Amino acid sequence: MFLKRQEFYRSLTAFSPGLVERVKKCVEDSEKRFQGKGSGQTGFLWEHTVLVASLAFRIARGEKEDSNLAALVGLLHDAGKFEEGRYHPREEAEEEAAARLARRVLEEAGLSVVAVGHVVRALRSLYNSGGRRNGLADIVHDADFLTKSGFLGVASFFMKSTLRGRNLERSLVEFLSRELTYAASLPQNMRTETGRKMAAVKSQDTLRFYRSFLAELKRVHRADFKVRSYKTARPGRKGKQASLLLALPSVCGDCGGRWDVRVGTEKGVKCERSEAVVTCSSCRSSYTVSFCLPEIG
Repeated sequence: MFLKRQEFYRSLTAFSPGLVERVKKCVEDSEKRFQGKGSGQTGFLWEHTVLVASLAFRIARGEKEDSNLAALVGLLHDAGKFEEGRYHPREEAEEEAAARLARRVLEEAGLSVVAVGHVVRALRSLYNSGGRRNGLADIVHDADFLTKSGFLGVASFFMKSTLRGRNLERSLVEFLSRELTYAASLPQNMRTETGRKMAAVKSQDTLRFYRSFLAELKRVHRADFKVRSYKTARPGRKGKQASLLLALPSVCGDCGGRWDVRVGTEKGVKCERSEAVVTCSSCRSSYTVSFCLPEIG
């Protein structure tokens, strides 16, 4: 639906006819193998990929970078997620698998050694905050986060929740805090000036939607969530703190007791991870909210 209407598609097709279709087949085939599907309509992963590539193309123009190469990195950034039909089959970052696939596909398509090198290096630089900065990686990093925010990002959140078998209550209790925290920090999480300008609008759109949504839940269905702000230390960053927005039911659904919240962080393989343990002070029922922290700080 989206693909052939995109400016990046027309540009990449002129640059290398059939290349987008090659990448599309690789992404869709890996997702189908993971899901155990022999055929079917375009999956969620490819749709997300197209949106990232489209934004990367636009941001690259604003940053005076090669827009075709930025779109290619966007098309391939998640290509290693389901390598061999499994989710992260090796103990390595999925970008390494994406880089291997990119080299093969782009060389088969006849791209120059220079172009292939730019794409592969950008994929390996994605989310590598300790490595040397890469302009194409910065653009795709911003595009990826931007597609997960704003009204399209909200739609994506609920679609993914449904695909993963979560009902509305579980989505809000366990995962809305992540969406709110990322929306609030979105402009500071951008690596490009063009991305920051887009993020300022998308951040406010996202927060405004969820606030209105929670207000309607309370007004119509008596489901009362409170959004609370917390600060937590960042592991390995002396004196640095991260800001979290946690969406919590106002009282325990089992007994009506109040919640005690213990917030901590840890350094994971790929990210700094926050963990909030939410415990009822009366009946001691509890649950955990955990997600990767935004990269700022």
